[in-house]
Amino acid sequence: METIDDFDTIDVELDEFFKHKQRSRCKDEFLNNVTDEALDECTIPEINLNDLEGMSEDEAPQEKQSDSEGDDEDKLQFQYSTHDLKVKWNNMKPVLGERYESPHQLKLCLKNYSISRGYPIRFKKCDSVRLVAVCASDLEKFQCPFVVRASWMSTKRSFQIKKMVEQHTRVRNFRSANLMDPTWIARQFLKEMIRKPNLKFKEMQAIIQIRFHCKVSWSKCYRAKCRAISLIDGKLSDHYVKVWDYGHELMRSNPGSTIQIFVTVNPDNTITFHRVYTCFKAIKEGWKVGCRRVIGFDGSFLKGQCKGELLTAIGRDANNHVYPIAWAVVENENKPNWQWFLELLHDDLELQGGLDLCVISDQHKVFSGIEFKNMFWTVYKSTVEGDFKLNMEKIREVNPAAYDHLMAKEHKSWCRAFF
Repeated sequence: METIDDFDTIDVELDEFFKHKQRSRCKDEFLNNVTDEALDECTIPEINLNDLEGMSEDEAPQEKQSDSEGDDEDKLQFQYSTHDLKVKWNNMKPVLGERYESPHQLKLCLKNYSISRGYPIRFKKCDSVRLVAVCASDLEKFQCPFVVRASWMSTKRSFQIKKMVEQHTRVRNFRSANLMDPTWIARQFLKEMIRKPNLKFKEMQAIIQIRFHCKVSWSKCYRAKCRAISLIDGKLSDHYVKVWDYGHELMRSNPGSTIQIFVTVNPDNTITFHRVYTCFKAIKEGWKVGCRRVIGFDGSFLKGQCKGELLTAIGRDANNHVYPIAWAVVENENKPNWQWFLELLHDDLELQGGLDLCVISDQHKVFSGIEFKNMFWTVYKSTVEGDFKLNMEKIREVNPAAYDHLMAKEHKSWCRAFF
């Protein structure tokens, strides 16, 4: 009788199969050759034709017919288990004969098993054809027998565990930080990132050490947080691809608005986002009717993967509250971008060259220091023209450029003597 060891092409270790009581027949022809209880081929006895003479049809021996339907019912109905993705990550466990969708799915299952149980695992071989996982023991003399071997099934498009030794002889140490890649950590922190988007990296390190008993680096937490944000909100590059759809939707829901989108065509015919301007019709009409003729301009940096500047125009309503008018996203804050932004805003609000309009801007300080500050406020508080000229002469003696800068401005817009 042949033994199991004589079959080198066996797909799955058969130790688990011998636990079943019904072994009379199996659909798998290969298993029929392995089990001792497989039916042998039926042999037909030799019959002398001379003995058949004089016999009736009922007396003549008939060939035994087998009932195929009844035989199928007696056959062993065995199917390999399929990996259940709904199982909680800390309850995942590799099982001999279990089928997976791909090597990546089995690798993720082994990662969860290693991190939750505390047994370190090393992937000796892992490619698109096969996977071999062993215990990550550094001591060759006391090497752990744990091993998982898997490859694709020959009959079905499934990745199956074909050999497994579950026994661990090494003490658990819960040091599987090398298996905790940024993608794995990101999936574990999805709920935390939704509840607390500003979660700090030190807090992530502390949570990982308490929950998984592993220490990870600051850089790995940073990459994991970026992956989690991309899983929740999507990649920023995907957002910019939909900028045209965003503009059309704004025009559809807010007719009469001004939406200007500009792109840059690169030498390789690829298109890159350049800048966008937004001003809703309701905001334009509201500023013309019910707001003061005061506009403040400012720019702020955009933080994240895609850098840039946000240019804004803010007004004041009748209650002296902030009233957003228009905004634009540009690559940086410079004179051409400000000129483009102001020209569009001038046309939308019909400013008529800035007549009776007060503009507030946080321009960079050219003449700074306590001395210039005190001298300027002295000039500002001048109540008569004579005091104004006297105080301005003092500024010219210190810095002629500051004197020319102030004299170029409209006096009635900043000095009390000309109000």
